[in-house]
Amino acid sequence: MATILRHPRPGITWDWWAVDTQGFLVQFSDGPAPEHLLAHVNHVDTATAWAEKNCLAWFTGTPPPLHAFSCNGERPTYTRSSVPGFPLRLADAPAAIADVAALVQLHRAVGDAWTIYLDGGWV
Repeated sequence: MATILRHPRPGITWDWWAVDTQGFLVQFSDGPAPEHLLAHVNHVDTATAWAEKNCLAWFTGTPPPLHAFSCNGERPTYTRSSVPGFPLRLADAPAAIADVAALVQLHRAVGDAWTIYLDGGWV
């Protein structure tokens, strides 16, 4: 059965996190997320606010220490926006982010993927 993917607030920037099969933290910006995450949208918003205050490098032009992907629209296609030198593992992530990221387990390792098609077996 395919995972339903939706954006909680179409047209508004929304950041969320997941963990890949290798245990690495992955940040997604904009675009849809697995529908089950939408039940936790307030928790995700709180984590985002915390990260914007405490992990500013994740949102600025400097390469963040995590795999980061962004979406241009409502289709579940995400393009890599940064390549970390030393990617952050979920186990080493701040608790505020790790709790939210643990809600979405990717079915593949991000590795050197440039594009992630969430509806292509990733979730």
